[in-house]
Amino acid sequence: MFTSLKANILFHSLLKRPKIEKAYAMVASEDSWYETICKVHTSLARIQKLPHEVLTLTSHDGLKLQGIYYPAEGGSNLTVICAHGYTSHAEREWAFPGLFYHSLGYNVLIPYQRAHGPSQGKYITFGALEHLDMMGWIDRVNQMTPNGKIVLHGLSMGGGIVLFMADKELPNVACLIADAPSESIEGFFRRISAQVFKAEGARVCAAIQKKYERLFGTDLTAFDVRKTVSGSKYPILLAAGSNEGREAAFAELEALCPKKTVTVILDGCNHGNGMYKQTEAFQGAIRAFLTDHLR
Repeated sequence: MFTSLKANILFHSLLKRPKIEKAYAMVASEDSWYETICKVHTSLARIQKLPHEVLTLTSHDGLKLQGIYYPAEGGSNLTVICAHGYTSHAEREWAFPGLFYHSLGYNVLIPYQRAHGPSQGKYITFGALEHLDMMGWIDRVNQMTPNGKIVLHGLSMGGGIVLFMADKELPNVACLIADAPSESIEGFFRRISAQVFKAEGARVCAAIQKKYERLFGTDLTAFDVRKTVSGSKYPILLAAGSNEGREAAFAELEALCPKKTVTVILDGCNHGNGMYKQTEAFQGAIRAFLTDHLR
């Protein structure tokens, strides 16, 4: 009984709708993230001055989802769809990278994942249902630019969501970019359960898995990027900060992927701040990757 109770408490604390207002909140000048957060807020003010519109989408399970669409100046058939991270504020997270893509002539779509911000939903599913939502956004973009090309770029949980889609037929999608991607939903629960409940972690994780699969109607073990990348239909750019220690994991994915993969390790960077601290290096790698796959 206590194992089930612990599993329920952890399940709800991890997956219930978060308060995203704290995401990328301003920090003190002595904080190591100060420069990054300044860029976030400056970029948000800039991108919100560009012409844009609010798009809505109804998910397969009836949720009303919302995204912000920034059309390229003069029109374009190239679109990047941005997948944000766990408990994050979509527009703050993607304002700085969004301005970069906009400068390259891309339409930029920044959806709020289910259970974040203006998008409906009680629970985050860490990719199991979000990847279906992303397919809906792909369909929406294809309605707007039927002969276009689409890039999927995700960060953290969003990177995992993008890689969970690697083995799917996605109309007009040209390539995938995953920055510091999560690797498996089961691994996420296993790691957190062990951290919180120590020796009892395995039993708690098993109880969470049963609840998750019953509530969301999906096999949690299917969501492992090693499985989906091994059947990838798209070239992939993998990126992470050097302080994350992702080199071995990325080497494994590169060996598994049947399509061309590019790995970028950003020197001196932590989880999710490579675009801000190694801007020239990361954006240069993205430009080269896009040139190769969107001719």
